[in-house]
Amino acid sequence: MRYPSLSTYAIALLGGCMFQLLHIPIPFILGPVTAIVFAKSLFHMESSTFPLARDIAFVLLGIQIGHTFTSDTFTSIFPYMLPYALLSFLMIGICLVIGLGISKRTGMDKTTSMVGSSPGGLSAMIAISESLQGNSGLVTIFHTLRLMSVLFIIPFFVTHMWGGENSAAVDYSLSVDGPLWTVLFYILVFFIGMKGKHKIPAGLVVLPMIVIGAIQTSGLFLYSLPSSLFSASQLMVGTYLGHTIMPREIVRAGKSCFYFLSLSIFIIAVGILFAFLFSFWTGVDIVTSVLALAPGGLVEMSITAGQTGGDPAVVSSLQTIRLLTIVLVLPLLFKRMERHIRM
Repeated sequence: MRYPSLSTYAIALLGGCMFQLLHIPIPFILGPVTAIVFAKSLFHMESSTFPLARDIAFVLLGIQIGHTFTSDTFTSIFPYMLPYALLSFLMIGICLVIGLGISKRTGMDKTTSMVGSSPGGLSAMIAISESLQGNSGLVTIFHTLRLMSVLFIIPFFVTHMWGGENSAAVDYSLSVDGPLWTVLFYILVFFIGMKGKHKIPAGLVVLPMIVIGAIQTSGLFLYSLPSSLFSASQLMVGTYLGHTIMPREIVRAGKSCFYFLSLSIFIIAVGILFAFLFSFWTGVDIVTSVLALAPGGLVEMSITAGQTGGDPAVVSSLQTIRLLTIVLVLPLLFKRMERHIRM
């Protein structure tokens, strides 16, 4: 194909519009993923994307989530941090134990199996797999299966179980439009995100989210960006995710994929169970709890919260805590266990 990038984005746009017409949750993320994967599988299409478009899209989504923060957000999540951390550690422990069991069942090396079982932190887990001499290709496939399972199960579950009860979607544009000069803050957070994208987990999303959230809570009104810009950024992210999925690699991984897909579905069910416990424990509404305890998909779960009446600021804050826990604690744990997991 002469222009693979243009054809990839065209197919992604078609998928996004189709999912929008069908009223499917987060259509401009799930639609492009589905359309591109089908095109790759059925027509052997070669996909390609523009890295800068992906980076800009992630920054815009960080800005979008940051807009949902209020002066009460940071103080309101403080009482939730301990129960959330305990449930997150328990979820991580369950995943690692099952990963060890998969290793024994399939004969796969423990490094690949346990690193591939982590409930989040794809990029960091690939890096730790490299350092421990695991099979990074399989780790990537297993984490892709987990992420795709989360993206296709959780939004549907939340939308159809509680979407009608919590139908008031969050308006991501500011209620009071700020002066035009505040656009400079958006340019600033773009450079901050780009600077920190290799230094901080999900830095392209997390750093703009924190900066814009802090500005929001300070009482300064920012210039409202059009909602179509945020839809376009979701389309770019969905296109990138679809581009990264290689159907032939999943087929090549064979039986191992079945085990890790089963693990993904199981841990999603565990996350939903924990969400009910978390909601009962803290009083947080069930939609926000389910999305906050989903094993991955910080951006997508926050957007889903905005579309289903959950609290995107709480979801993104707690998901960030989970992500940081995974990428900071697990590499240290795997390093300390290196001698044992290689045996």
